[in-house]
Amino acid sequence: MTVVKEKELQARFTERMGTQAIFMVSHVSHLLARKANRELARLGFTLQIEQFPVLFIAYFSGDDLLSQQDIANFLQKDKSGIQRSIRTLERDGYLRIVPDSDDRRKNLVRLTPAGKMIIEQALKTTETIDQEVMSQLTTDERETFSRITRKIASLLEK
Repeated sequence: MTVVKEKELQARFTERMGTQAIFMVSHVSHLLARKANRELARLGFTLQIEQFPVLFIAYFSGDDLLSQQDIANFLQKDKSGIQRSIRTLERDGYLRIVPDSDDRRKNLVRLTPAGKMIIEQALKTTETIDQEVMSQLTTDERETFSRITRKIASLLEK
């Protein structure tokens, strides 16, 4: 595609879709995830930000081991997709899958020391990115952004 055609396509897309909340939020989410993934890669991590919700759940559950189904339910994701993420994270040494002693059909997920370390690094990385972005906004803009984002989330959670 030529540069001219690409610019024309971008202009038509932006004119029609650039004012719809669903596309604006999705686009911003994509850009933030891409920036986070680049920063994680720069730091030497092989994970993608999309894998972090599973690790965060394991991290914040503390000593409580969660089943794969518990994680899928909490994240409102398909169990098979969560299982793939868990297997990848286990292969990379961030999680350990242990059988449930009460129910052999269940697998429980335990965060490894490497998983804990990467979550702590990820939290620092996301805080840095958040600070970089939010520092470009005024105090009023930050407050407005937070208030509107929370409101939209609450409307969609109903």
